[in-house]
Amino acid sequence: MKKLIFFIFLAGILLSLYSCTATGYVASEPVYVDYARPVRPSELHIWIDGEWQYDRSHQAYVQKKGYWTKPNVGRDFIKGHWLETSRGRTWVPGHWQKRGR
Repeated sequence: MKKLIFFIFLAGILLSLYSCTATGYVASEPVYVDYARPVRPSELHIWIDGEWQYDRSHQAYVQKKGYWTKPNVGRDFIKGHWLETSRGRTWVPGHWQKRGR
């Protein structure tokens, strides 16, 4: 019984990790819709453009809106981009990177 519970627990963890990191491939990039930016909260905030998230149920990318955020000290934000692969195009999410890299 303990082994069964352990395997069910392990399968649940693996399934949740897989669903968070699902990457999709498309033949062509979807069209980006530029939304109106909300008012900048302060001079310290920077705008992060909207990103794409793959929706496995529809087998398509869904656009997420951009947002204002305070920059991480000593880091720059690297914008997300489309990557051409042998399987099609896939979205590489933006991320924070230490300066000087």
